[in-house]
Amino acid sequence: MEKQIFTLLQQMNNKLDRIEGTLKEHSETLKEHSEILNGYGETLKEHSEILNGYSETLREHSVILIGHSETLKEHGRILSALRVGQEFQKAEFSEMKLQNAKDFSEIKELLKNQEDSIEILKDETWNNKKTIVRIQKTMGLS
Repeated sequence: MEKQIFTLLQQMNNKLDRIEGTLKEHSETLKEHSEILNGYGETLKEHSEILNGYSETLREHSVILIGHSETLKEHGRILSALRVGQEFQKAEFSEMKLQNAKDFSEIKELLKNQEDSIEILKDETWNNKKTIVRIQKTMGLS
């Protein structure tokens, strides 16, 4: 019986040795996996830092875009005001052209009247000269 107990103990010892070997293998595998996971953890930390940097850049760009949006709105208001002013200037310019045409027409009419008056004056002066010369001839002065 002692032999059987001894044999059983030896078998149990062998099983325990095999289990211990398996446990050692599993421990090694777990250590390797732990190292791999630690590497992944480091990579994740690096990626988190990169993503945080991207987030900060996006926030900065958002602020810049908001500023650009405000600038564009302001430029739109300025352009609208310029268009309104330009339309007003066009209307005013058209009005001035009409007034100038009217004034030019009036001046042209006045010049025509002046030319007619000068023509009449020339004719009268010429007739007066002829009359003076005739009177002088009649009086014997020439």
